[in-house]
This record gives sequence, structure tokens and C-alpha cells, in this order.
Amino acid sequence: MASEKISPRTAFDWAIYVDATLAGLAILIPIPLLDVFVEWLFKRRIPQAVARRNGRRLDRYTVYYLQNEPFSCTGCLLWPFTLVLLFLKRLYRTILYFLTVKEATDKLSLYWHRAFLIDFMVRRGDLDNDKTAKVAALAMYDVLDKLTTSPLQQLAVQVIGGMHHIGRTVWQWRRQEQEDDDLQNARLEMSNAWERFTVYLEDVADQYVKVFEHFQAAHLAERIAADFSASPTKTD
Repeated sequence: MASEKISPRTAFDWAIYVDATLAGLAILIPIPLLDVFVEWLFKRRIPQAVARRNGRRLDRYTVYYLQNEPFSCTGCLLWPFTLVLLFLKRLYRTILYFLTVKEATDKLSLYWHRAFLIDFMVRRGDLDNDKTAKVAALAMYDVLDKLTTSPLQQLAVQVIGGMHHIGRTVWQWRRQEQEDDDLQNARLEMSNAWERFTVYLEDVADQYVKVFEHFQAAHLAERIAADFSASPTKTD
């Protein structure tokens, strides 16, 4: 059961953020669609990696909720066209590298926020059962969607600036979980700077709790209304 007494983990923990970091940095891979695949590969690892850090394992339904932002079936039908447009966009982006850096900055910050919130959700117990996990995932996406600017973006720019061999970095970690010089430098930069974001991360956690409680109350109200409407009608 979710508990309001659990404080967010604002101290830096590399085990929580390494997959999130590599998911964000994958955009720097200069091969269209390979970057998309690598991003997806590390993005899908985040929930279970964070859960393992807390001595837990999430069921497949919870992982699905956390990995799939709600979208309409229209998106499914248009996916082939989207893939072509994405390829052209990434090809154009490799020509204008500053667009790549901007997108990588946004993605890196986003995945750090995602890993932070999932850790908080696991520790609160919001992912302990299917009912609360679905509400928690919706609350997480709502908070992430409303992020505009973040102090983590400045750190993201610094980390991206230290990346010189992203393909080798990703390959070594994926195959043997070994850090090359670039990944070591990224970890050290994050570790040295993370304490500056304590107050900010606490505020993000507070936003999540408020949204989660609001969604949970609305979900409960809908269930009660559904149960009430399904009840037999009293007759004289």
C-alpha cells in the first residue's frame, strides 16, 4: 500500500540512473534508427533496474504501464508513416548536429526524471499491485508531460559535452556492463552535481504525490459509481 511517509531518494545512485543516462545519450549515435533502437533498449530496462536496486521485481503488467504512455489507436495506424518521417528527421538531424545536442539534452533530462520517479514509486509501494500501478504510471506521465524547464538540463549539456565515442560506450556497457572513460566521466559529473538538485527533486516528488492522489481519488469515484449503477434497483 502506498505510504506518504516515504521520502524521495535525492542522493545520487548510479544504479538507478545508468540505464536512463544511456537511453538519453543514445540519440547521439549518428546512424538513423539505430539510435532509436538503442534508446528503446535502455528505456525498457529502467523500471526493472530501479526495482532491483530496491530489492524488488516488477510484474510484466506494471512494466508495461511504465513503458507505454497512453496514446490513441490512430498512432498505431500511422506508425509506418511515422517511422519514415522519423528516419528523415534523424538523417537531417545528423547533418545539423546542434539539433542532436538539443534533443539529447531534453531526452537525458526526461529519462533522469523518469528513473527518479520510478524509484520513488517503488519505495512508496505505488507499484505493488495492478490497480495502483496503473494510476501511478498515469500520474508519472502527467508530471513528466508538464515539465518545461529543469535544472537537470544544464547537467545534461555538460554530460553530453564529454561524450566522444558513444557507440563504444553503449556497446561496452550493453555487452559487459563495463564503463569506458566517457561513461566514467559522466558518472563522476553527475555524482558531483546531483546534490544541487535536492530541493528541485523533492518538489517533483511532491507534484507526483498530488497527481497520484488526485487520480486515485477519481479512479475510486468511478469504481464506486460503476458499482452503484450495477446494483439491483430497489422495488416496492
